[in-house]
Amino acid sequence: MFAPFAAWLRSAGVPFQEDAAIAPHLYFRIGGSVSLLVAPSSVEQRRRVLARLAAEGLPGLIIGGGSNIAFPDGRVRAVVVLAAGEEAAPVLLPGGEAVGVDAGARNQPFLAWCAANGVAGLEFLSGIPGTLGGAAAVNAGAFGRSMADVLLGAEIVDERGETGRVDAGDFAFRYRDSRFKLGGAALLTLRLRRDPGAAEAIAARIREHLEYRARRHPSYRVASAGCFFKNPTLGVGKASAGRMIEECGLKGAASGALAVAEEHANFLVNRGGGSFADLQRLEERIRSAVAARCGVVLEREVIYVTLDGKKY
Repeated sequence: MFAPFAAWLRSAGVPFQEDAAIAPHLYFRIGGSVSLLVAPSSVEQRRRVLARLAAEGLPGLIIGGGSNIAFPDGRVRAVVVLAAGEEAAPVLLPGGEAVGVDAGARNQPFLAWCAANGVAGLEFLSGIPGTLGGAAAVNAGAFGRSMADVLLGAEIVDERGETGRVDAGDFAFRYRDSRFKLGGAALLTLRLRRDPGAAEAIAARIREHLEYRARRHPSYRVASAGCFFKNPTLGVGKASAGRMIEECGLKGAASGALAVAEEHANFLVNRGGGSFADLQRLEERIRSAVAARCGVVLEREVIYVTLDGKKY
């Protein structure tokens, strides 16, 4: 099934592995193997891979930094394309009011570039792991802002393998969601709003946000996918999923190697060798406890993948 595509990758000089372990590429370190793991070395190579994948009608998905996703324990019969790689440097677009950036660019190096180039308004990404494309797809946010506030448009490869441009309205942004989160289209490059600012002030805000996270969240050296559940809407605002989980007495609760973090109850951590089955059991325990005590059914923020390569 995948042999012709593997042959094309080989002839095109695209790095890939067959029957590859996926867990080392995910922050959660949870997952078995995938039929093909492809690591394009540029935006153009990524575009060609995605177009060919669509043309051959093979099951596949693209992941960014792997910070908000978990794979099943078995073998996923699909092609997984890694977006993070040797990304091109960000550029100020004509007019100076927007930045063009590779969707595979990692958030923290990008923020360092922002500080050095007087690009303000994106500091809320401080401490959020992964790539800008992944952040846009899930509408990541913190400190009162989200990607929906700063994204102007994107270059994409759609489900048919065709390259095109979309604006922010095409994302159908919702809280921690967009049509690209579970959809088949992939982001190649992004156009982000630029607020002018002083380098020193931008760097200071980045440091403040990082320090805030360091005081309240588990160490980034611990395998985790960040906040696991979405904060539910109660009345006219958002309630804290972490506080609800804590009120259920679940800090430190475990299923196999998966546990609720002591530092923040909406973080689930993999203490080493955790399985997808462990994760699902702990998820259900938390959801049931919160529903019984608070009357709220928590919705998962982290993406799961099926054995045939579908996100859900």
